[in-house]
Amino acid sequence: MKLSVKEVSVSIGRAPILRNVSLEVESGELLSLLGPSGCGKSTLLKTVAGILPPERGEVWLGERDISRCPPHRRNTVIVFQDLRLFPHMTVADNVAFPLKMRGVGREERLGRAAELLRKVHLEGYDRRAVSSLSGGQQQRVALARALAAQPDLLLLDEPFSSLDEELREEMRRLVLELHREFHTTTVLVTHDQQEALSMADRVAVMAGGRILQCGSPREVYDRPALRQVADYFGGCVYLPGRVEGGRFCSPCLSGPVQAPDGPYDLMLRGSALQLDRPGPLALRLEECRFRGADALTRWSLEDGAVLERALPLPIPWAVGESVTCQVDWDRTALFPAAGGEGVAP
Repeated sequence: MKLSVKEVSVSIGRAPILRNVSLEVESGELLSLLGPSGCGKSTLLKTVAGILPPERGEVWLGERDISRCPPHRRNTVIVFQDLRLFPHMTVADNVAFPLKMRGVGREERLGRAAELLRKVHLEGYDRRAVSSLSGGQQQRVALARALAAQPDLLLLDEPFSSLDEELREEMRRLVLELHREFHTTTVLVTHDQQEALSMADRVAVMAGGRILQCGSPREVYDRPALRQVADYFGGCVYLPGRVEGGRFCSPCLSGPVQAPDGPYDLMLRGSALQLDRPGPLALRLEECRFRGADALTRWSLEDGAVLERALPLPIPWAVGESVTCQVDWDRTALFPAAGGEGVAP
């Protein structure tokens, strides 16, 4: 079911947390809210869930305005980082609890719980106490319980942040597997860039209580609309230059662009380097660090700026060697030299 957030503002005490936030999540879509701590991600999720009331604006789920509905009447489920499982219940009773609240008989709800536990790979754990489970297993129980409620909207508030990297990756795969099966509209809050970019259909980047940019993972990473978005993802340098007659020119690099004449900074990342194609950009290999499956290389430009790029082994260049290469202009962005929105090259 489609979620529409319309010009929502929220303050806690006298401190404004959300500032006229508007956002749409299409039915069956997985959208990730990404941004630094304190930017308003969790506040937005709690506002959608009904835990925090909006000062201004509206929240719609499908054709229904749920802005003033209590949480239990929204048919949304939120999974927090601390999971909030019931320690006095068995695993099966935890999963079946939403069905119990709806008056579903014990045999039917436990049967549904067993089915969901199979889907999260916890067959045979029905009678276990949740306190006896590992952190990753408790995460699976929380997901199964959320899905048992058959929500129109699933909200995940940094649910993997307490897990180690191996378990995080397992949970990412499981969430995507369940999302493909159930097609539940889902909003995932995270501060992990790789998590957001690898899991979501679209990513909304937040800062200071506002959404800076919303688009596909490739779009927000490769073509940031604002310098602030580019800086948040990091790993980029800015080449100062000018656009004249549809061409960007700087001491290091020049190429065709679509922008009005004037001074600009070109955002360039290592991912835009086409090292296998000789071209106009001169680079020098400064460092090559073996990482097992690949190597992390560091390249200096003529102006001293440094870019990093992961490359498969073996690396055909020696440290200290100079090369020239092409640039994938579709993975760059232009920003007016005085600041402001990006321009597609």
